[in-house]
Amino acid sequence: MTQREFVSFRLFNQWVNNYMSKRKLKDTYWHNVAGFCILQGMKPAQVVKVLKEAFPLTTVTGRHVGAYKRRMISDGNYVPDRLIMSVNDATTMASDLVTTEDKFVYDCTVGSQIQSLKCFEYKLTAEETNELEKAEAWIKSLKE
Repeated sequence: MTQREFVSFRLFNQWVNNYMSKRKLKDTYWHNVAGFCILQGMKPAQVVKVLKEAFPLTTVTGRHVGAYKRRMISDGNYVPDRLIMSVNDATTMASDLVTTEDKFVYDCTVGSQIQSLKCFEYKLTAEETNELEKAEAWIKSLKE
């Protein structure tokens, strides 16, 4: 391998490591509120209580919040060891922290879940009525 090939190979590896291997971090509608609560020293279970007040139909659990807390720590954010703000104070502030964009995304998420459940329910009831109608027609044909 020549010097030029070695340098280009090294630059290519550096480019792959820096740009291609980094994962894209996604932010969801609850990350702003959860991040604020985590920076106030709250435990994941306490953060979930605050999130349930701001987003009543959310499916976020303590595991999700714990993973987000680890992400914040790995990003270099300082997370205190002790509780700085009470859960009640954070609950009252959570409604002010929710932006209109977060509320829109939350409504879309919850709406799509409800819509998919309604579609699933319709499919189940449609299948039941079709089978019931077939059975009734078969019984009527036997009587004749």
